[in-house]
Amino acid sequence: MSLAYRADIDGLRAIAVGSVVLFHGHIPGFTGGFVGVDVFFVISGFLITSILYRDVSAHRFSLVDFYDHRVRRIFPALFTMLAVVTLLAAVVLTPRQMLAYAQSLVPSALFFANIHFESVLDYFGPRADEVPLLHLWSLAVEEQYYILFPVTLFVLLRYGKRTVAAGVIAALTIASLVYAQWAVREAPSEAFFFLTSRAWELFVGSLLALVAWPRVSARVAGWIGLAGVVAIMAPVFLYSRDTAFPGLAALPPVLGAAALIYAGKQAPEGAVTRVLSHPWFVYVGRISYSLYLWHWPLLVLGADFKGSHLTYWQAGGVILLSGVISGLSLKYIETPLRRATILRGVRWARIGAGALAILATFGAVKVIDYVGGGLRAISPRAAAAEEAIATARANGRNLCNASPKSWSPDKMSRISDCAIGPDAAKGRYDVVVWGDSHAGAAFRGLGQAISEMGYTARLQTMPGCPPLIGGRPLRKLHPGHLCTDFNNAVMDEIRKIHPKVVVLVGRWSLWTVNSGESFWLVSDDLPDGEVRSRQNSTRVFNHTVDRTVEELTKMGIKVLLVGQTPEFAQSPNQCVIKREEKGEESQSCTVVGRARAMLSVGPANATLTQAAANHPGASVFLLSDVFCNDEKCIAADGDDFYYVDDNHLSPLGARHAVKSEAMQKLLRQLLGTGDKASASLH
Repeated sequence: MSLAYRADIDGLRAIAVGSVVLFHGHIPGFTGGFVGVDVFFVISGFLITSILYRDVSAHRFSLVDFYDHRVRRIFPALFTMLAVVTLLAAVVLTPRQMLAYAQSLVPSALFFANIHFESVLDYFGPRADEVPLLHLWSLAVEEQYYILFPVTLFVLLRYGKRTVAAGVIAALTIASLVYAQWAVREAPSEAFFFLTSRAWELFVGSLLALVAWPRVSARVAGWIGLAGVVAIMAPVFLYSRDTAFPGLAALPPVLGAAALIYAGKQAPEGAVTRVLSHPWFVYVGRISYSLYLWHWPLLVLGADFKGSHLTYWQAGGVILLSGVISGLSLKYIETPLRRATILRGVRWARIGAGALAILATFGAVKVIDYVGGGLRAISPRAAAAEEAIATARANGRNLCNASPKSWSPDKMSRISDCAIGPDAAKGRYDVVVWGDSHAGAAFRGLGQAISEMGYTARLQTMPGCPPLIGGRPLRKLHPGHLCTDFNNAVMDEIRKIHPKVVVLVGRWSLWTVNSGESFWLVSDDLPDGEVRSRQNSTRVFNHTVDRTVEELTKMGIKVLLVGQTPEFAQSPNQCVIKREEKGEESQSCTVVGRARAMLSVGPANATLTQAAANHPGASVFLLSDVFCNDEKCIAADGDDFYYVDDNHLSPLGARHAVKSEAMQKLLRQLLGTGDKASASLH
């Protein structure tokens, strides 16, 4: 299985892993360091294809030998890391966090971590920097490629020529790239995590190994190598988390990696190749696999243990520690077990050892479940804060919250699935609560209150999409047309059903005072409405609120505009959990001064109030009046937590808001006490 060693490829690995770990450490400047993963994919595609082509051509290809090599290469360091990190996590993570960690262990061990994390890292799931094994998604992509590609290449070479194999792979490369570019707009989460949108990057490496590329002079190769360095490093410093990726944006680092591999073969003595072959680069490249394995969980657990983001110096220290561990792993774990002399002649024993490691992982999951999620004990107040988060996340993942990952107009949730009240099962309703994730949170109180009054309420929500006609939110995690399509579909249903009341709920601050680098509201209806600026976003917000209320009231529908919940600088719940575990005072976590809170919600409150005054049939209810007095706003009352993060209400908070005398009176006025017959969609 050996291949002629190239020091420059180890040097390229060093660039790739260095970019990734510095990006994950939030080191200034490396805002696009995530492209290092794409460089790894090209290297992997090149090396695997080089080995497979050589073995198939020499008629000594063996799947058993191939996977035996993969077991020795991947498993020792991986399962050592999983064992140690699991012990650390049991000490550092809270019980519920530990249970979530346990759920990721088996997918990580069986190389479908990318599929697992794509399903759990949604709007209602944990943040990426809370997931210790998230980085293993890329290893899963590679291993899925290694499962499918060897047999594919063997068949192509066995029953066709080298040119046929190259032609088929080239076609697959183009197809995967086209899909990736489509998916990065239409299904960005799938585009990031799935093999289908990453395969082209591995295929580029495969084509580099399979095609007989023309030779060039050392001078030309030197320039190609230099261009490759620029193509990789420019995105490292110019890209950011807001870059639509992978798609076409991944072309520069992918082609840059291919150019460096090609140039290194054509001109081994070239300047760029000599730099990449320097012993320092080579050593980092040799430990790159372990460094990639260790750095992320240590960064995540370090921040969790500290209770806040790591400083640059702290992150740098964790990265250096990861490097030391990686060096030890290379010397005492990877190299000895990778050598063919270890267990020579009993390759099934090696594969069996890998199977035992997987079984041990299953056992670890069972143990974690049995002990109730780790070794830490937390205070009752901290447990209540964590329970509020967990309950809200579980409730958020249901059919009534349309998923930005998969929604389309033909997938509109059924009324009977997303309504509460006497006519829910009949597909009829009196009130529709329409909005973004704040609407989903508020519905837990609004829906219950409306049902108790004898009416039926229906939820229509899409995370990140304000319920506004004529505005188009621009944000990374949503395709550009998604909110427009969803809101148009909701309006079509409203026209057909003609409910008594439409309740509009949203996180309005995103499109006013908090609009900026990642959030804008634009419009085709206004002159210069496409300008991406806070001033224009606020202008569009004011316009679209007025337009939406006008369209609804013209249909004879009453409108209730709900002002946003006051925002906190950080999640009150997480603040309580961290302070309680340190034995510190936690009451201040759930309190913010009214003046400070109103900085974010005040401008939108004024717009909603004015819109209600401008249109007969429209009313406004400000949640800040419920959770704030003249001096402060609160997120909890003792151990009763009204929030789940820095801006969303918990189910308890939603019920608390609706129980207020002002809201009860307003709902009774809007619904009236007469005929309760609901409108129906025919």
